[in-house]
Amino acid sequence: MYFHVGGSSDTEILRLSPDANEGRTFKNPKAVFADFSVTPAGEVYVLAGLDRELKLLRFDDDNPNGDQIPLHLPQGVNASNIVASDNRTLLFFGFHESPADPKLKGKGYAALIDTSSGAVRQELHITVPGVDIAKLASGAAIAPGAALGDDGNFYLAGSGEILVLDEGGEFVRRIPFDNPQPKSVVSNLQVSGGLIILTLSLDENHQVHMSYLVLLSSGATVGHYMPSEQLGEWGETCYSPRRGMTFLKVDNHQIKLLTAQFP
Repeated sequence: MYFHVGGSSDTEILRLSPDANEGRTFKNPKAVFADFSVTPAGEVYVLAGLDRELKLLRFDDDNPNGDQIPLHLPQGVNASNIVASDNRTLLFFGFHESPADPKLKGKGYAALIDTSSGAVRQELHITVPGVDIAKLASGAAIAPGAALGDDGNFYLAGSGEILVLDEGGEFVRRIPFDNPQPKSVVSNLQVSGGLIILTLSLDENHQVHMSYLVLLSSGATVGHYMPSEQLGEWGETCYSPRRGMTFLKVDNHQIKLLTAQFP
């Protein structure tokens, strides 16, 4: 299991075994954290601000301090999500913040990036359903959930459908789904074991309520699950077909884990 620890100014990723008996830390104390992704082979890629630039940091067991990879992005592009694959391909999703062309400000930007060089391999012209890029750029919206599936394809979640792209950026299919809470947004997406797990975030009276929508790969609903009171203080980290959802919390400087199966 991999998760980001610390605040937004800390670029530190903690890897734990499922029983939490073994751990490893990957960090760069000078980098400001933005997002991270782990490939199936276990390489950790962190998107971070470093030396006043947006960079990609690559960590593995042989390099716990990280390689710095400059990103060759268009001027003014900022990031919201990254998803890395084992084939040196990174799906980058973001927006134009202060571009050379004022007409681009607030518009989305997506690309496939070569993680060996940081060069843009291909720009993608995609629209994520229900994602207001202008609100995302202003910090008033949550970035769409994104993940790499067991099939090697990229998944991007919108309000009522999931976009599936292959590693070459080609459109594969759309997966429509029924959102039981139409006012909620998909804040996280996980794809594993033939299931798609969507974390739904609903803002009510300045309080965010989380629930979990479990889908088949066809988009058919398996179930919609609300966290129990016991899970109210816990944050989810990952889903495993064998163990279910794993949640964690920090108590007296100790990390505690709890696993829960969907009924």
